[in-house]
Amino acid sequence: MDKTGNLFNKTVKLFNKGTHNVSDPEIIPDGAAKDSLNFVNKDGKVVLIGGRKSLGSEGVLGTTGGIWKGYKVDGTTVLYCKMGESIMYFDGSDWKDTGITGFSSTEDVTFANYSSLAGAFTFVSGLGGYWKLINAVPESPINIYNASKNFKGYILIDRGRTLLWNRDKDKTGIYGSWIDRQNSTVYTTVTGEAKAASGSGTLAFKAGGATRSCFAVTMTITDTGEVLTDNYLGVLTGNMGSTGTIDYATGAWTCTSTAAGTINYQWEDSTVKGVADFSKSSPRRAGEGFQFPQDEGGDAILKVEVGQDGAYYSLKKESSYRLEIDDDDTNATNEIYSKDMGLPYWRASLSSNKGIVFMNTSNPTNPEMTLLRRNKVSLEIEPVVLFSHFDFNKFDLDECSFGQYDRWILVFCKSKGAENNNRILLCNVDEKTVSEIAYTGKTSVQDDNKLYIADSLTLSVYEIFSGFDDLGLPISAYWESKDDLLNTEDLKKIRRLRFKGLIDPDQTVDVFVDIDSGGYQKVGEIRGDGTYVNYNETQAIGSNFIGESQIGGDDITNAYGYYMEIKFNSGKFRKISLKFVPTGIGYFDFNLITFWNILPFEGRIPKSYRTKKI
Repeated sequence: MDKTGNLFNKTVKLFNKGTHNVSDPEIIPDGAAKDSLNFVNKDGKVVLIGGRKSLGSEGVLGTTGGIWKGYKVDGTTVLYCKMGESIMYFDGSDWKDTGITGFSSTEDVTFANYSSLAGAFTFVSGLGGYWKLINAVPESPINIYNASKNFKGYILIDRGRTLLWNRDKDKTGIYGSWIDRQNSTVYTTVTGEAKAASGSGTLAFKAGGATRSCFAVTMTITDTGEVLTDNYLGVLTGNMGSTGTIDYATGAWTCTSTAAGTINYQWEDSTVKGVADFSKSSPRRAGEGFQFPQDEGGDAILKVEVGQDGAYYSLKKESSYRLEIDDDDTNATNEIYSKDMGLPYWRASLSSNKGIVFMNTSNPTNPEMTLLRRNKVSLEIEPVVLFSHFDFNKFDLDECSFGQYDRWILVFCKSKGAENNNRILLCNVDEKTVSEIAYTGKTSVQDDNKLYIADSLTLSVYEIFSGFDDLGLPISAYWESKDDLLNTEDLKKIRRLRFKGLIDPDQTVDVFVDIDSGGYQKVGEIRGDGTYVNYNETQAIGSNFIGESQIGGDDITNAYGYYMEIKFNSGKFRKISLKFVPTGIGYFDFNLITFWNILPFEGRIPKSYRTKKI
């Protein structure tokens, strides 16, 4: 035997590196994948991604234009989604039309939440319209577009003011609304309005303006003195047992008492000195609307984000602006921030607690995920490149969209040649990991521990990373390890492979080995019903197991610990790569790989690479 050393083992038991696809697979870190699909790193292990199921009825082929989460005053949420021409809301069982009109089937819209003393609202704006939704009554939208007061475009609301950009007539201008004062400047109080001896009626304020809405309703029954008070959720409750309802948008009310009485309430109009009023005096006064040109380069403002310094960063295709407004709202600094920053698409950025994260494609041949964050020493906002080990150029980013889920930034994009977004990149900024997920999607929203995706192929919303099947089918996935030299350039053999982790009894995972880039060959299986599974070592897995925490009410299943080995007669080799391919439905992870009984030989190159004598 030409043995030159003693037997040894190599164990990898920390998998927190994600996918490294820039460097040579021989030199990437232990525990990293050279390629993977539908696996994610979580808590030092590699986990098969969760499944996908429809939220409400699945839709026909078409384009969604954004999904959003609004809030009622008690903190409960209302999901909105643009499906085709309609803005829909989820009523707990299916999607219902809000009745908003004006948007084309292919255009995107922006949503923005705003809460004040007048209630909790979601505003919807795009080139096709500008609307106000009172989240307590989403079926009663208010059309607030007024050519003399506001514009159609994209919006965000910050510090009681709306920022607007992407006007059809001004692609390089950024606009601001009045600052909502939340007092008698914008609120009108009505007392003693007559309640007819009837079980229903409409408050008088609405006749004075279609863009008005009411709040803080109280109803007093004259004969009994009973008072019905408003819970800001559209319900009136009396202190003597009567009940009623109020539609804040229309003013329509009902009451179980048909006796006469009086009604007190307040009303506002967001288009009058509110968050939908962009007018200003001449000269402008503090708190009024504004407009700033950001014309350098002539390219349109694609997205406006709020930086950690409180300034507004306008991201364009090839440059960016910074707008800082002073505390008394009388002066501002509007200047070029960078000529080396640009977005491929208007959704390709996100304001997070770490700063503004975005896909920088100012150099289109080398796209970089970048973070605008505050320098801890200088306190200046500076760009930092993230995930330099991951090749974002593998993907088509022309409709790239960003979202957030627990610890991950989500990047929706396309595999090369795809017509619609069919990949989600899970990017963990803290752990510096990227994982590739093969689900279609355009935008996302997180609600508690659930992640909802507005689809890129159909008028549907899916809950993803939930359960263990993809719409009833097994999840198609694989994970490939680095090209491992096993700590020596010398040729070597191995006798066994050992694996440890958790598995569902119904799951089976095929294990493949690639020797010296000769192609993968199946060498065995990890079976959930194998004799090496310890059914005394059990862990409850929630249906949203990928997220940060498990919320009660989700389906729970058990996964069991396994520790197994595959006998393997390798022949001599220089490098080895492993591949895992699940074939069943059920949970699977691994947290340890051991190359057992490595037998080193002479330092020759592999036989397949040697020069043949003639």
